[in-house]
Amino acid sequence: MPTLNELIEFQKKFDKNYGLDWSNLSKEQKIEKLSRIAVALSGEIGEFCNLVKKVLREYDRTGKLPDEDMNEKLREELTDIFIYILKAAGQLLGMDLEKWYFEKMNYNARRFEKYKTS
Repeated sequence: MPTLNELIEFQKKFDKNYGLDWSNLSKEQKIEKLSRIAVALSGEIGEFCNLVKKVLREYDRTGKLPDEDMNEKLREELTDIFIYILKAAGQLLGMDLEKWYFEKMNYNARRFEKYKTS
């Protein structure tokens, strides 16, 4: 399995192959791209939420859980969201996403210690 940082590198190469090389952008250009990524990310989250709304509506009306087609659509939207996160983290913010993830999880473990069940 690839690491998050390997996925970021894969995304960078993919984007470069399709004319989206952001490696030499100025800070101002990166801010502009970041704002566009935020808008795109919001759109993808909206699409995911719209599907969840449909799942909930169907469940409330019929008691049916989502079928494989709907699960596939949900997975597709989550993947789109993930791609934009990789692009923002790796290409615009220069994040070591793995490092930040584990630091945040350690912080959350301390923050939510009183709710720990095991």
